Amino acid sequence: MIKFECCHADTCLSDYWSGHHLPHVQIPVWRGMTLAQVKSALRSELSQGAVMGSTDNARLLSADMVREDEVKQADRVTRAAYAAVNRMRLADKRKRKLFMGLEESTDNDCCDSVYAFFVFVEMED
Repeated sequence: MIKFECCHADTCLSDYWSGHHLPHVQIPVWRGMTLAQVKSALRSELSQGAVMGSTDNARLLSADMVREDEVKQADRVTRAAYAAVNRMRLADKRKRKLFMGLEESTDNDCCDSVYAFFVFVEMED
C-alpha cells in the first residue's frame, strides 16, 4: 500500500521554483487563503493531472492514459495523493488565514501570481 504526505515546499513566483523529482503541484495563493481553499486547489490540480515530477508516481498522477497493466497502480497512487491532501492539518490550530506574509493584491495588479508548491513524499509504513 502506498501512502503520501503532502508537504508545502515553497511559496514564490513560478520563475523561482527549481522543481522537484517527486510528484508535485503548484497552486496560486493569496493573502488570507484558508486551508479549505488550499485543499480545494490541490484537489483541482490532481483532478486535471497537473502533476509535475520525474518519478513513476508523478507520471501515473499526470497521465491522461496509462497502460492496461498500470491501471490498478495508477488508481492506488491517485487515491493516496487525494488522501494526503485530505489529511493536511495546520501546525498551529489557531491559525485560520494562510500566506499572511504576502502583500494585499487587487484585481488590477499586473504582476505575476504567487504560487505555493506542494510535494507528495512517499511515507514508510
